[in-house]
Amino acid sequence: MHRTMRRLLIAVAHGDDETLGAGGTIAKLADDGVRISLCVLTDDDGSRSENGLGATPRSSAIEAAAKILGIERVRIHSYGDNRLDTVGQLELNRVFEREVREFEPDTVFTTSVSDLSLDHQIVSRAARVAGRPGRGSVREVRCFEVRSATDCGEASGMPAFRPNCWQPLDASHLERKLEALRAYGSEVESWPSSRSERGVRALAEYRGSQVCREYAEAFELLRSVL
Repeated sequence: MHRTMRRLLIAVAHGDDETLGAGGTIAKLADDGVRISLCVLTDDDGSRSENGLGATPRSSAIEAAAKILGIERVRIHSYGDNRLDTVGQLELNRVFEREVREFEPDTVFTTSVSDLSLDHQIVSRAARVAGRPGRGSVREVRCFEVRSATDCGEASGMPAFRPNCWQPLDASHLERKLEALRAYGSEVESWPSSRSERGVRALAEYRGSQVCREYAEAFELLRSVL
């Protein structure tokens, strides 16, 4: 049996996590008529500068990328970049629980606890709490990989990212992902960085090759109720 997805909530710590991790899938689902909401906990790049001084707001880039991908609803909070560990887990759980109540998603996408980024781990736990059985409309929860975070986790002693779900992509959806990534400006790095356009394309080709498709994105499917 196949469960039809109708409403998707994407829960992330930083603007660009959603694009790097699932941008192609988001574009495809939007084209298929899925209603999509994005909830981002931070709105700055404070970790890029000493003591967070001179941090640059990223709300305009988040909104621009969301429009390219077809995300219709965006909620941006103002917690500090790489400072989510200074916020109580209960408070962050409640942010996503409120999103689940208001948007009523049947599916949640989020980052992986395998990531080197502590922000990503914290968000993943909060999203799982919000999407737990019996507390709302969520029937499926998936985690995606974010280059330079997920791929560095295992080498640093984190559990490995173990995909068990692949979304094949058309070339047009991959190009939308790359276009959305460009909206983040300096977050796009030069090759051979895994966060470069070439690196993103290489990962899509690799994940596609795992399922005999040209391009794909991979997920850890945590729960799916048919």
